[in-house]
Amino acid sequence: MRHHPASRGLLLALVILAVACQRSSPPAAPDFTVPTLDGGTFTLSQALRQGRPVVLFFMAYWCGTCLPEARALARLHQELGDRVAILALDVDPTSTPEALAAFREAAGNPDYFWGFDRDNQVVLAYRVTRLDTTVIIGPDGRVVYRDEVPTSYKTLAAQIARVLPRISR
Repeated sequence: MRHHPASRGLLLALVILAVACQRSSPPAAPDFTVPTLDGGTFTLSQALRQGRPVVLFFMAYWCGTCLPEARALARLHQELGDRVAILALDVDPTSTPEALAAFREAAGNPDYFWGFDRDNQVVLAYRVTRLDTTVIIGPDGRVVYRDEVPTSYKTLAAQIARVLPRISR
């Protein structure tokens, strides 16, 4: 059977389009479980099963530049409640519950999740190289936003708003 030359071109275009779509798809977020300040655990896949976006905030209990973002996240959490899960993750292996609790208090005692990545497994999985790194994961488990600088409330709210409509349908 002979194929029309245009059909080969169409097939090639479809293959290129399919490859481009795969490359432009946001990466899947690696799953993890970490101990939390309250003595429990936080597991990413469990939080995502609740159909809400997750914000990961990589910080350290002694990081002064991390405080403004911790406060911005507190404001977001106060406004959005359970529509978003927020985890402030202390990545300093020497951190203690007392040290993290003091940072949390300095941030205004927000009631989102506070965890420890003492062995830096989450840092390695997410390739974090700086404190003040923020990763937003959509309800589908894909990374939709990432930065490595202190993030303002306005930016955080705008990035979360991009994925919230997906969960309210």
